[in-house]
Amino acid sequence: MNIIVKTSDGGLMVRPDTTWEKDNEDFFPPEFVERLTYTPVLFARVSKPGRSVGIQFADRYFDSVGFGVLLYPENLITEKETGLCEATMIDHTSFLPCPTFDKAALGQEDNSFILRRNGETIYQYEGGNVSMIKEALSQATRYIFIRTGDLIAIELEGRKPVCGKEGASISATWGGKSILDFNIVF
Repeated sequence: MNIIVKTSDGGLMVRPDTTWEKDNEDFFPPEFVERLTYTPVLFARVSKPGRSVGIQFADRYFDSVGFGVLLYPENLITEKETGLCEATMIDHTSFLPCPTFDKAALGQEDNSFILRRNGETIYQYEGGNVSMIKEALSQATRYIFIRTGDLIAIELEGRKPVCGKEGASISATWGGKSILDFNIVF
């Protein structure tokens, strides 16, 4: 299982399954991490394997959706070629909660995604639609074969600071339902 990420600048990268944190467990960064950034994401669960999936058929390849957050140890992202690679492999930095929701939930009114740090709103998103996921899935399958259980995540915004060594409490709701609630503990 992989997490295929469409970045905020339109590129693609793959995070290994060891980065997936689906149970909202607290995150204890390794000692070399000095500060963390985050990107909010819309994600979908792949329900059928495939390659070179045309956009008109892409909705057949995922069955459920959700919102989450990806963490990046910012001090690892350097100008050297491997910097971003190293930053995306840190275990338990992809907070993509389970269970996910039926993809029809994206079209419903009052389904705001609200992300909070220490109780204060740091991000709010009113949109999200199936076409965003279809485009990302079609783009990704030009390069890679997707498997059942893979996740396709679309960054909704570029990386922003979330905390340094002081840590933080992160929570999120979607449509009024709690979907994330964890602490970052240094």
